[in-house]
Amino acid sequence: MFSADHRRRVHRFAVATRAALLLVTVAGCSDGNGIVAPVVPSVAECNGVSVAVRNLAPLESVVISGADAACFALAGEGRDYLVVPQLVGASLPYGGYGFRLGNPTTVTASVVSNTPDPAWLQMAQGRAIAEPPMDAQARLDARMRARERSEPRGAAVPQGAPQLSVSGAVPAAPAELRTFSVLNTLDAVEAYSPVNARLRFSGAKMLLYVDTLAQAALSEQELQSIGSLYDERLTPAVTSNFGDGSDIDGNQRVIFLLTPTVNALVSKAQCGATGFVRGFFFSHDLRSTNVTSNRGEVFYGYVPDESGQWSCAHSKAEVLANLPPTFMHELQHMLSYGEHAVKRNGPAEEGWLNEGLSHMAEEVGSLIYESRFPAPTGRTTPTSIFPDSATPFINPNLLYSYRYLFSSATFSLTGCAPGTFCTLSERGGTWLWLRWMADQRTTRDFRAFVETSRTGRANLEAVTGRSTAELLGNFVLAVSADSIPGVARTAVSARLRFTSRNLRRIYRGLFEAYGVIGGVGRPFPIEPLPLVANAAVTGTMRPGTFLTYRMSVPAGTPSALLRMRALDGTPFPESSGAQVSVLRLP
Repeated sequence: MFSADHRRRVHRFAVATRAALLLVTVAGCSDGNGIVAPVVPSVAECNGVSVAVRNLAPLESVVISGADAACFALAGEGRDYLVVPQLVGASLPYGGYGFRLGNPTTVTASVVSNTPDPAWLQMAQGRAIAEPPMDAQARLDARMRARERSEPRGAAVPQGAPQLSVSGAVPAAPAELRTFSVLNTLDAVEAYSPVNARLRFSGAKMLLYVDTLAQAALSEQELQSIGSLYDERLTPAVTSNFGDGSDIDGNQRVIFLLTPTVNALVSKAQCGATGFVRGFFFSHDLRSTNVTSNRGEVFYGYVPDESGQWSCAHSKAEVLANLPPTFMHELQHMLSYGEHAVKRNGPAEEGWLNEGLSHMAEEVGSLIYESRFPAPTGRTTPTSIFPDSATPFINPNLLYSYRYLFSSATFSLTGCAPGTFCTLSERGGTWLWLRWMADQRTTRDFRAFVETSRTGRANLEAVTGRSTAELLGNFVLAVSADSIPGVARTAVSARLRFTSRNLRRIYRGLFEAYGVIGGVGRPFPIEPLPLVANAAVTGTMRPGTFLTYRMSVPAGTPSALLRMRALDGTPFPESSGAQVSVLRLP
């Protein structure tokens, strides 16, 4: 199910995180982020006397929001519930917000440990861990997305340059030998190198150029195979799902440039510690009229380098496996920027949604091979969930989404920390959220998200016809309610199901492949925290995060009173979007 190369990546992640600890912030003391010790709240306005008791049927759910979230009651007498608080306010600043959930007459305080346990032990004990520092690819991606958001809008079409392509126009024959200007540094001050490249494949959707310095990196047969794959399968799969993008050079194709300049973005000495860059798209080529702009839709990729001539060594097999998902990821960014900023003169898509859509583009690659190789074909191990050819596309998303769900109170779905780039876990969470949304729709393509000038929540809500609060409120239950052991999937409401993926089966496979030492702490990432009926817990969460609790109301107790409030007992302001999703368990 999981490739050897991906196993090595997971091991490197686990090793790196041993030195990067992040504890889930809980109430009881200040943590320097404005979280203060709780005080005993007044209960006069919520005493349970006049509160209607919600009597849910088995597997029935409800999202309780607004003033109702500040005081509600659930029927008891032996009933079990999942209780999932969230903060979903669009105007809520990013940060940690203390909350108190339950009946405040008794408080079950969580314990903060400052013991510097290794990452694998934190996972084994059910505590959140930090992501390692961004590697070279993530640092470059962060710069690219920030650059897109700050670029002037519209296409870079200087006088005398080709205009936006006209439907039906015949593109000019591509140059056999062309000089490209390629970014050659990860430093803040940009620098470029001229790269002479020869055309090695010309297709209907893609032109493949190879740096003349790396002509021997791939054979003619391999180049033709690469060209056919990207031209006939990968590029059409992305454009059919996400839109056509711009075409400012009028060639009606994407240029794919393989060059060791990408390899050399990271030195051989740095590579082991910081990772390397596989490929990228640069909005500079679509927006700038500077001589360093190639004024066209270009994807830059690294080349095989067995001897480590240009940086750390990269085998041919590694490059051929890693480039396709990277290409599909970056192609979505290219299409998104072309549709939003070039064709519609609007802002680039917000980072969290832009990255989530690019991870969806990776999954589109997996779906190509899942369709070609139904189980048990195409698998080294016949029982593997995915064919071998699909794993480079799907495995990273599975691991990142597992990390997100494991630490769901730490990583936000709806935004990145100010001044930062979305972490891999946040991207994995957004991918999973979008996967669930796609499973809820009659059409599963994502063109509507891309072919628009809308961004962020406004884009999400316009496409789905649902509020962000409703989408998040149902999703946080779906990740637990889908595929409950011993319960038929059809017994759960359709809005709480994934139709294309069985999360429990997938994450169990992840656990069996990697285990605790590999960074996968248990067979299913969500382990509900205990919530005692008519008691309370305190904690903190960020906007766009959630925590999952399980509450059992003992026989003889007719109902359980709950309040979702700030630490001082006052109701959350309306702008916070405080809400609680509840599912009655069978």
